Amino acid sequence: MGEIRSPYFSLGQYYYGDNPDIHSPYFSYGGEDYHGDNAEIHQDIYGNSYNAQQFVNRNVQRQARVDSIHEQESDVCIYIVGGALRKSNEAMYSPQQISIGPIYHGNRNLRFMERKKSKYYEQFWKDRVSKERERKGAEDEFWDALTKDENQIRQCYEDGSHRIKSSQRFLDLILYDAVFIFELFLKYSEDREEFKKDSILKEPWLRLAIRRDLILFENQLPFFILEKLYELLPKNIKGEHTDFKALACSYFKLHLRSNLSPAETMPKHFTDLVRSLLSFTQNDKSVELIKSFHSATKLRQAGVKFKVPRERDCLLGVDFRRLETEFHIPKLEIDGNTERLFRNLMAMEKRLYPGREYICHYINLLSILVVKPKDAKLLMKNKIVIHNDEVAVRDLIYSLASDTIDRHSCYHDIFFSVDDYYKSSWAKNPSYFIEEFFGNFWKGVGTVSAAGLLILTLVQTICGILGLR
Repeated sequence: MGEIRSPYFSLGQYYYGDNPDIHSPYFSYGGEDYHGDNAEIHQDIYGNSYNAQQFVNRNVQRQARVDSIHEQESDVCIYIVGGALRKSNEAMYSPQQISIGPIYHGNRNLRFMERKKSKYYEQFWKDRVSKERERKGAEDEFWDALTKDENQIRQCYEDGSHRIKSSQRFLDLILYDAVFIFELFLKYSEDREEFKKDSILKEPWLRLAIRRDLILFENQLPFFILEKLYELLPKNIKGEHTDFKALACSYFKLHLRSNLSPAETMPKHFTDLVRSLLSFTQNDKSVELIKSFHSATKLRQAGVKFKVPRERDCLLGVDFRRLETEFHIPKLEIDGNTERLFRNLMAMEKRLYPGREYICHYINLLSILVVKPKDAKLLMKNKIVIHNDEVAVRDLIYSLASDTIDRHSCYHDIFFSVDDYYKSSWAKNPSYFIEEFFGNFWKGVGTVSAAGLLILTLVQTICGILGLR
């Protein structure tokens, strides 16, 4: 496994600030011994075995509390995007139609969908669960599971869950949101004719808006609790989707155009699940610094051909084939949701995957290839980017890449191969000339005709000059 480097660094096990020579909690200050919070114990700790044992016990307890805090921090997987990212693009991280989880709970702009949630909640228990078993017993099972895992659910949120101190209110909103998700996903897996009867699914714009909001980094429920609640449902309700992750994938894959299966590990939430559908399944790709950059048009002039791979496993499956001088880049279809999707995936990677920010690396690769609108136009011409405005494509890529300043990349080997080819002087112009002027029959005819006309004009001019003499 290659070395993974990251712009995020971690301190060693021990950190002593600007005083590396200090290796003890006991140090001199002002000519007197200072013993921190244990000063009253330290003076006779060595002369009294009871005090010594108490001192040890107290420090063990304190360390246990510290370890507990670190463990809770490591459980956090749903963050509020802050700083410059939020200031310049707040709408990209905020739900427009539906709130999921505690962070946006109670937002007045999202009240319309709260009524829809209540309707779905009743439909779920009345039309699905009550046919299989008594409703109250099933609701009680859900509630017991939520009550048991309340602390673990709360610890998944950096902020937001702590504002709702009441366990009843907090678990109520988790239950309502989870049931809404189950009902939505199950409806999607059923006969599409049912869409016409459903107040949400019959509206294409609302279906799309909900899917967009379910991908937002801040707008999530922990995946583990969704999976746990789903397992409590009778098999007849689940149908062929006995596994919740498979059900969720079938919902999101409709618009992601991904052939990848999700990672074997449990995703942290839907944002993480979507990343696993677009990104590499392995997390051990080496990440190294890239030093040479060439735009798409410069590479084309050097004879590089840009192509969409025949088989696309994932969006990030970029490859450079030196022998064929072909740069294979999977198709990227840009629409009204592209920027929001990438911004949330990138924000999540910076928090949860330092050193493995593969989506960020992909955006950086595009920003290196697309420097000017003509670069975007070249990729559009080769069906790598699907859009109708090269300026808009360039601006979008530039805007996304402005949030990723690190130049370490999992594509370092590709950049090295491309640069090595580009520096080959024999390769720079002949292949480009042949392709540009003799790429097909009509190009060849046009080039020969133009050259012949130029020669005849030149001969005629010379003859005319000689005739004057």
